[in-house]
Amino acid sequence: MTCDQEHYWNLCGFLNDKELQQVFDIVEDALDRAGWVGMTNDAELSMRLYDSNLKQNIDSNTEYDPEPFEPDHPFFYEH
Repeated sequence: MTCDQEHYWNLCGFLNDKELQQVFDIVEDALDRAGWVGMTNDAELSMRLYDSNLKQNIDSNTEYDPEPFEPDHPFFYEH
């Protein structure tokens, strides 16, 4: 499936604070290991999962109430 724009899941909104801190710590350790020590001191974590099957970007506030037998899903090309 190809689309004109790459759409993504905004993952940070789906994680709780503890999970975000764990991911941030992993990224910080990887940067330190590569010699970029201290580069995350003033950083903010952003994670996107690009999905060619999405019709629009999705975050934790995205809501959808499906209709029975809906032929065309508003978020996915195929489901």
